[in-house]
Amino acid sequence: MIQKIVAYAIVATAVAILLSSSARIGLAILSKNSVPNIFDIHLDDEHINFDDEPILPINQRKLAVSKGETGPGGVSDPLPRLVQMSSQTRKVDEANLPYKCGVIMYDHHIPGEGGDALDEWIKDMVDSNDSVSFLSSGDRESKESFINEVEGNIQSLAPNDWRIIYSHRNGLGFDSDENILRSWRDIVERQNCHLVAAAVFSDPLDHSIKHTKKLFGECQCSMVDFKGQMNSTMEDPWTGQLDRFLFNVGDNSSMETKDKVKRGVQLLRDHFELVMVDGQADFAEEILRITGWNSHSQVKKASVSDGGLVYSKDLVSKYGKLSTKNGDADFIDAVNHVYHNSLGYLMLQ
Repeated sequence: MIQKIVAYAIVATAVAILLSSSARIGLAILSKNSVPNIFDIHLDDEHINFDDEPILPINQRKLAVSKGETGPGGVSDPLPRLVQMSSQTRKVDEANLPYKCGVIMYDHHIPGEGGDALDEWIKDMVDSNDSVSFLSSGDRESKESFINEVEGNIQSLAPNDWRIIYSHRNGLGFDSDENILRSWRDIVERQNCHLVAAAVFSDPLDHSIKHTKKLFGECQCSMVDFKGQMNSTMEDPWTGQLDRFLFNVGDNSSMETKDKVKRGVQLLRDHFELVMVDGQADFAEEILRITGWNSHSQVKKASVSDGGLVYSKDLVSKYGKLSTKNGDADFIDAVNHVYHNSLGYLMLQ
């Protein structure tokens, strides 16, 4: 009997050793074939002040709470001001929709496939309507030539005419070109037509990831080469959404971050009827509603593929710090509060 027990024990031990060896072999194979390269970028502390804090009071309080502090005020403190600002924003005249003629000037901050898909949909709409023309600042040699061409095209609108104007590269920097947009509106409204200004922004983290994916696709290089390229430009890898909106490609060094955030929200409030965050499809629906056009197509959805990049936790954290430094984090948060009633439910408490 004892001999049988010893024999069973030996067999059990052998099986355990075999299974353990197989598991280790399988893990080695899986590690070799399945674990992706983690994409990370070196970023020196001197390039970004990691102690930068958010500007908006509500974000300051969130940060304070995360540190176990009381914070500069209750959650509801800034909300009345944001709600008040929401009531002061420029809006589409719902009673007169669809408008019979006018100009749609749009400015979007959606890198890569998503932005390309939106532009493609708009161009398809223009091609399918005889009374619509399209102007893009990216097709002009300079901002001056773009402005001159726009003004020449909006001077004499027929009763059913529409102009679609895309301001991006070589386009308006709204901090300095506010009066140009105001003059365009005056020209259009004197002809009993309407100008609708639209801005579409992205979530800050999504904006950074899409930009990285876009740059990797344009590089047509190995991940090692791309990482080296990004390491050399990570101090200012791309223009942030707020800086692009305010200054386009101009100098942004003369204004403090908190003043940029305030200026950006003020410009949206005073001049833009449509303001969205990650709203390509919603923007297309609004265009159809405002103009009365019909469309048998939709904005194509961007690919969800990561393009071969898997982002490290540290890199995602760095993206967040970049967004804090350039003002995007607070600016997009303000947009969400003012235009999309983010946390508005707290006012009901």
